[in-house]
Amino acid sequence: MKSATDPTDPATGIFAAAEWYDRSINWQARFARELPVLTDVFGPPGKRGLIDAGCGTGRHACALATRGYRVAATDMSEEMLRVAEQRAAEEGVAIQCVHAPYASLHDAVGGDFDGLFCLGNALAAAGDRASVADAIGQFAKCLRAGGRMLVQILNFAPMRAEQPCVRGPRVALVDGREYVSVRVFDFAGDAVIITNVTIWHDGGWKKHARRGRLYPISLDEMRRFCESAGLRVDHVWGSYGREDFDEGRSTDVIVVATKL
Repeated sequence: MKSATDPTDPATGIFAAAEWYDRSINWQARFARELPVLTDVFGPPGKRGLIDAGCGTGRHACALATRGYRVAATDMSEEMLRVAEQRAAEEGVAIQCVHAPYASLHDAVGGDFDGLFCLGNALAAAGDRASVADAIGQFAKCLRAGGRMLVQILNFAPMRAEQPCVRGPRVALVDGREYVSVRVFDFAGDAVIITNVTIWHDGGWKKHARRGRLYPISLDEMRRFCESAGLRVDHVWGSYGREDFDEGRSTDVIVVATKL
């Protein structure tokens, strides 16, 4: 049996703890840089809708639904999806929440979607090279001809040289209280163990830590996976500022592709 601290266990890891996931992210800052790119890439709302693959707590799905998009929000964490459904009800928007791992995404939601996006290292959370390649294949199967895919992951290449490799701090304000989070990345061969530590003050300092496992996808791998899946890579950006990707300097790898 896997322990509550096992980073390979999707039921207990960092990507399943909905409450703490939301407290470790500055959503206002994320939306300011990410939503304009998403709406530009996918264009006006279409009839066939978008897929938010690895939707987490559904914030992007709900934000796009308020802008008129039909969104299928998928995740392998039932806890995340429960929060996403509650958020949609509170915001008065309709999203389709679907419990599905990447390996069965097409069976769960079908095909012919206008677009699909997978953000915030959700693809790297597939865990290993074969699973990432299979996920890209599933993404392609869910798209109509001419449909677009946007994937964002960290640029892991320069991170390997950092000892220790730390990202943050991030500050999130929830119910009037500030939560400060940092993430530590430990590289070991073909895996990255990510540890998120969140601290806050409530009658004294408190902390919460949770781990997860990522596969450090390279841009070359992304290109090969897209080609094998019948996706043409249109853009590779180094951040949501949409500048050209630089392996040694860019913070992100953002790939925009079209299904042939």
